[in-house]
Amino acid sequence: MAAACGAAIIGGPLYGTPLVFAGRAPQPISDPAREARIARVVDGLRDAAEHAAQCGVRFAVEPLNRFETDFCNTARQAEDLVRRVDHSAFGIMLDTFHMAMEEDDLPQAIMHAAPHLIHFQANENHRGFLGTGHLPWAAICRALRAADYRGAITLEPFRRDDDRLSTPLAQWRPPTRDEDADLAASANFLRGALHAARGRA
Repeated sequence: MAAACGAAIIGGPLYGTPLVFAGRAPQPISDPAREARIARVVDGLRDAAEHAAQCGVRFAVEPLNRFETDFCNTARQAEDLVRRVDHSAFGIMLDTFHMAMEEDDLPQAIMHAAPHLIHFQANENHRGFLGTGHLPWAAICRALRAADYRGAITLEPFRRDDDRLSTPLAQWRPPTRDEDADLAASANFLRGALHAARGRA
């Protein structure tokens, strides 16, 4: 379907056994069961990557935070998975929203993933519009420059204009107003940070 649509990348997470959002508490797993699970994922992804390559498409695995998956949470884990799959059509997609929860150092994580980085999502720590949170965008953009990342950068803001008690923040909601100005401001914020990082990576 991606090839039919003219898409060059399929990106997303490996959910594993859904945890908190599915109402299941994390459970320990033995090393043999963990390795068998990894082997199944690697075999499946290698087959999928081979098929994707024949269609001119690449796969990008996205590490998610610990509350959404128990399989791949960090850039280092994603790099380990890419190394195991060992296929040119398989790489990494990073999302700063998830990175803010799981990485010790976001710029360092970007540099670690750089050789396999296919796609980058620039999102605030609270998933609002860029510049409204507390992520270190200057350092993030310097790392992208230093990594010589030349792929697409996308924005994925969730609605943050409903502060009523007991309104789920994880729930995606359609916009209730024209957000073009906020999206343009986010894009300009990112362009400015990338421009400032030029020559200083």
